[in-house]
Amino acid sequence: MAIVGCANRGTPADGSIETTFPTKSLATSLPRQLRVVTFNVHMETATRVLEGLRNDRALEHADLIVLQEVMRFDDAVPCSVACAIGKELGFHAIFAPGHAMGKGSLGVAIVSRAPITSAQVLELPYFNVHFNSGRRVAIAATLDVDSAPVTVYAVHLDNRLTITDRKKQMTPVLEHARRQHTPVIIAGDLNTSHFTWLAHVIPVPITTQDNRMEQLVRSYGFETPCHDSGPTHRYLGMKLDAIYTRGFDTVRFATADAKNVSDHLALWAVLHPSAPPRTLAAR
Repeated sequence: MAIVGCANRGTPADGSIETTFPTKSLATSLPRQLRVVTFNVHMETATRVLEGLRNDRALEHADLIVLQEVMRFDDAVPCSVACAIGKELGFHAIFAPGHAMGKGSLGVAIVSRAPITSAQVLELPYFNVHFNSGRRVAIAATLDVDSAPVTVYAVHLDNRLTITDRKKQMTPVLEHARRQHTPVIIAGDLNTSHFTWLAHVIPVPITTQDNRMEQLVRSYGFETPCHDSGPTHRYLGMKLDAIYTRGFDTVRFATADAKNVSDHLALWAVLHPSAPPRTLAAR
């Protein structure tokens, strides 16, 4: 969630996915359990984000980091904040610019200890929210986790939407994820505050939007294991961020402060691949 100005945002000159591969991987082998983090980094630098990750015990050993409000400060210099983080950690990284921001662009990213073998941009429905309107995208990526594919989505939805519009903006991700024959992780800032918005401008308090979003997600066959995470934003007790799964058991989850890097808290979860269903032996 961010309100940083009044201008609507243009489309980046280059909307392609930026990829970063470690020249020499500093990552150790993947554990049986994956520590997944989703974090809206509020347009901070790679140095600041790395400080938050490395100095928070809940985040320092993350295997998969899904980021929102990721800056590429100058599109003439093809290395975003996610790229710089990936290089420093020896991880794979991908960044998809959503809309222009100054000389650069703002978007979503995935930074992964596991190799990223493919990725594509999903265009999300556009809503003119009058302030900071811009193109919204998600990333759908395939990771090679111990020689098995896992599909991961990085998502950032608009802020000032009704729950009906928010569901519409999320639906392309859920439709795409439902067609995958792999375990799935969907993570990001869904901006599910306890407001609805008249004409995308006037906030009206409601209960929360996250419970209605979770109903939609479960109707697509995905689990909402971090339902009881509590607030993921520092103000007004807002729960804006989420991790949804299919094919994983969630061992534990919580929020992390990340040394006050952002107005968001980082949401993390430890996931264990679900055991395949048992089949009864023929008699």
